[in-house]
Amino acid sequence: MKKLTWTLFIVAFLAGSCVTQFIPEITGEQYAIVIEGQVTDMNEVFEVRISWSQPLNPTEPQPSINNFNVAVIDDAGNEYPFTHAGGGLYLSDSLQFRSLTGRKYRLQVEGDGHFFESDYMKLIPVPEIDSLDSDLEFNEFYYPGQVTPGYQVYVNTYDPTGECRFFRWDFTETWEFRLPWHYHTIINRICWKSADSKDINIKSTSVLAESRITDQPVTFITPETDRLTAKYSILVRQYSLNEEEFIYWENIRKVVFDAGGLYDVVPSSIPSNIYCIDDPALKVLGFFSVTGVAEKRLFIENYHFQFPAFYGSCPFDTILVSLWDPVIHKDIYILTEWTPDPPTGAIPPLDYYVLSKRRECADCSMNGSTIMPEYWNQPGHKKVYHSLFNDKEK
Repeated sequence: MKKLTWTLFIVAFLAGSCVTQFIPEITGEQYAIVIEGQVTDMNEVFEVRISWSQPLNPTEPQPSINNFNVAVIDDAGNEYPFTHAGGGLYLSDSLQFRSLTGRKYRLQVEGDGHFFESDYMKLIPVPEIDSLDSDLEFNEFYYPGQVTPGYQVYVNTYDPTGECRFFRWDFTETWEFRLPWHYHTIINRICWKSADSKDINIKSTSVLAESRITDQPVTFITPETDRLTAKYSILVRQYSLNEEEFIYWENIRKVVFDAGGLYDVVPSSIPSNIYCIDDPALKVLGFFSVTGVAEKRLFIENYHFQFPAFYGSCPFDTILVSLWDPVIHKDIYILTEWTPDPPTGAIPPLDYYVLSKRRECADCSMNGSTIMPEYWNQPGHKKVYHSLFNDKEK
């Protein structure tokens, strides 16, 4: 067994203090299988992904991820096989497998000489998102020690049945951004970007008299990026969790935010609900999730923030219009035409082109997509119109 040496120096103020060397035992030669899967109550293709964790000191080639048999079994004995789509990704057939609330599901995986199985997980119905809102906020905690303006998005929900007591939220945000120049030589001026949430956002109402969530923070949007410069959309997904999965996410969150010390919890110590049946000592990472999903979308637009000069570094030179030659100036992009104000009584001014060598300054598709999302201008989505002086909703 190889050892990773950690040296802890204890500096004492008294003469004669000593330095103590500590060498913990760390195993790092074995690959660990990672199995991640999710079944929801939505009519969609479900995914199971198989991979291997990278050991500290691998002594053997990484095992294959392409030769597994994957299936989900419900508590009525129905079996739904998954098909390998490449790269360790296994997919369900949405025409054959549609999950039902109240039913329990188990994941079975066979391969690499072993048989893996999860606990049965109940599909708990999820309540609808009552409201998704956004308020202007001057946040004192985003950057400790200073006040940061932005828009706080928060969610409200209520389960009158009390059946759903553990919640998780994630989101996909999409925003329109525009190049600041309108000249006819601009290749693409209006584009869209998208990003998925990375934070772990969970909440329990198990100790409350009713299962009600009020003003649960989802994300805080600042004017430091181009998200708020034109039009912004956020699609929030709300998940119903079993208590076992809630504890799993809580442990993951502790690792993400609290890790760093020598004795902190490591991901491999977080319990999974998937086990190796033929070898209980074999460690399995990951989790099989069974959850209900509710969604709601919010648009935010009309901002009165001061934004950084996102394209301030784009213009690098000017040239007289009369000297422009598209052959000589190949791969140089015209951003706009500029005519300086002449002094009183001077000769008529000359016209100049403002130029850039960077294509992204004349083509927004270098940083986004030119395809407008199909929902972008559809009616029926809530919009919040914000101003620093007068807020209104539509």
